Amino acid sequence: MSKPPQLEQFSASFVSEQDRLLLRVRSSDDAEYRFWITRRYLALLWPMLMKMADAFSSRKAPGDPLTRNTLAELAHGEAVSKADFGSAYQDGSLFPLGEEPILLARITVKPLEGNTQTLTLLPQQGQGINLELDEKLVHVLARLLQEAAAAAEWGLSLRVAAGTATMPETTDPTGPRLLH
Repeated sequence: MSKPPQLEQFSASFVSEQDRLLLRVRSSDDAEYRFWITRRYLALLWPMLMKMADAFSSRKAPGDPLTRNTLAELAHGEAVSKADFGSAYQDGSLFPLGEEPILLARITVKPLEGNTQTLTLLPQQGQGINLELDEKLVHVLARLLQEAAAAAEWGLSLRVAAGTATMPETTDPTGPRLLH
């Protein structure tokens, strides 16, 4: 029986013409999946990623939120320091969902099984992707999204903290926006 394809590479970048982040995921079978992430979607996705980080940390320090938070920050730092952010993203040659990016609208997380959790990214209708993420990949994906969101200047404060179940804070140095 053959092994299912493994995640090989992520890429997240800001596309100013779309005012969206482009998330690209390539697997070991050279399949590439492309997704659009809006500011709103990222604000929904971030707490889910932090809950995933918390699930990994809670195995190491059950019942102690302060220790879990510290462990999540340490795991983030270690994963980011060991990840290869310098290599260029290698385009895939197969596009199971098409070459045009899919606008994401829904998210689900399947709880920890063994050393991975499943993050499912879905459009409003149609197919999406199931990402089997270990602790390192959760933090690498989080870092890529942090950097892309900073480039977008969306004013989201995407902090790494275990148990962060709230929406990211907005950071607007010019003060609150007033709409009328």
